[in-house]
Amino acid sequence: MKNPHPFSQWAIVLVSGLGQGALFGREALVRQPLELQRALNAARPGDIVTLKNGDWKDAVVSIEKGGLAGKPLEVRAESPGGVTFSGASSLVINAPFVTVTGLLFHKGGLNEGVKNSAVIEFRSHHGIVRNSAIVDYNPASFETKYYWVWFSGDSNLVDHCYFKGKSNLEPVIGNDLEESRHNSVLHCYFKDIPYAKGNGREIIRVWGSGKYEQNGDDGAFFTIEGNLFEHADGEGAEIISLKSNHNTILHNTVVASLGCINIRRGNFNTVKENIILGKGVEGARGFRMSGEHNLVQGNFAAGCEYGIEVSCGEYIASHLTADYQPNLKTKGVKKEGSSVPTYPQNKDVTIIDNVMVGHTGPDLAIGSSYKSHWPESQQVLLPEECIIKNNRFVRPKGGESVIGTIPDTSPPLDQFKFKPNQYVGNLLIGGTCSFAPAAGGFKSEPISAGWSETREIAKLKPLTPLEVGPDWAHGRKW
Repeated sequence: MKNPHPFSQWAIVLVSGLGQGALFGREALVRQPLELQRALNAARPGDIVTLKNGDWKDAVVSIEKGGLAGKPLEVRAESPGGVTFSGASSLVINAPFVTVTGLLFHKGGLNEGVKNSAVIEFRSHHGIVRNSAIVDYNPASFETKYYWVWFSGDSNLVDHCYFKGKSNLEPVIGNDLEESRHNSVLHCYFKDIPYAKGNGREIIRVWGSGKYEQNGDDGAFFTIEGNLFEHADGEGAEIISLKSNHNTILHNTVVASLGCINIRRGNFNTVKENIILGKGVEGARGFRMSGEHNLVQGNFAAGCEYGIEVSCGEYIASHLTADYQPNLKTKGVKKEGSSVPTYPQNKDVTIIDNVMVGHTGPDLAIGSSYKSHWPESQQVLLPEECIIKNNRFVRPKGGESVIGTIPDTSPPLDQFKFKPNQYVGNLLIGGTCSFAPAAGGFKSEPISAGWSETREIAKLKPLTPLEVGPDWAHGRKW
């Protein structure tokens, strides 16, 4: 009898836990890239394509047929971590409801000359890559640009993955500017991403609506939750960079990494219950923000260059001096050549219940970067109508804990009047507030004899390597 299916290695298997009750799916074991593409072309919703353990060199995999809600197509390694994609291998998920598990990208990198590409690309919706790893997958030249993971589509997920050693231009993970919403990075481990000078090497960079000052209800709606960043230096300035609206950064731990968690621009973002342990590393920083209606709540940072910086915004409505050089954009704006601020003004930002401990610089800086690069840049808009409430700042060695900027009132800056910020119920332990507008909102106390930074950190339960990434990668020597 003639085989009714185009690929003879399909076998009927019982797949449980998909939708209600049990569903029948087919499983194929494939041994090399040519067989894999044939199996993918023949796949149906609910099928499982298993890759034989071994070295899969130069495997350029494009998944063009997917599954359905409750019946995903699954592509998996025979044993987790047992399939190594090497050479110039890459993966594109170009169909909905696809789950990929257990792959390792190692001993390779994308070819010279690629641009704005990625090792793993999501170009559809409801795709999942989990329990996988990309390790030292770099080109010969630092200037060769590509991401390790690129989201272009909706409701995709990277879960329990491991990323180590990216050393070329572009971030480890990025989100597309348009038509890419509700994507997530959960429970991943970012380790030993070396510092190299070159802007645009954030660990995670989230573009979307809001990048060019769109203030509507749209945004990226990106979630970064439960990840561990350890010695993840990248460009040395931003570890996580939000450049869009409506994102959530929640329950992440950062250890001894250069840079900060930054709301670089965008509105209605939430940065909540994250832990940053600078470990005294030069260049380790806390939290920085720009934009409107953002929430920074319940975070902890210790041993950094600064705790929380609330930046000044750039005035773009007119030239204050003849030397002003506006930041003109041709893409993403309503009108070609429109100006957008280098940094948006902070307005209606809520900073509440955060704890800052043992920083070398300020625990809180209001209006940082005032008149930076003046007069070419008009960064003169102080934060206004922000709420700074119930925060605790601990300085074991004393010194200035809270600083702020008093605006220049000489012409042409005398035209600006800023609405006050609210400072309520904050506590200074061992430090001082030199910023008069905030002084009434801070109570001062000495450090108690029994206080210990180590015990305070232990109570927070920072994430450890065993709680993130794929189980098969724990303790593995690369």
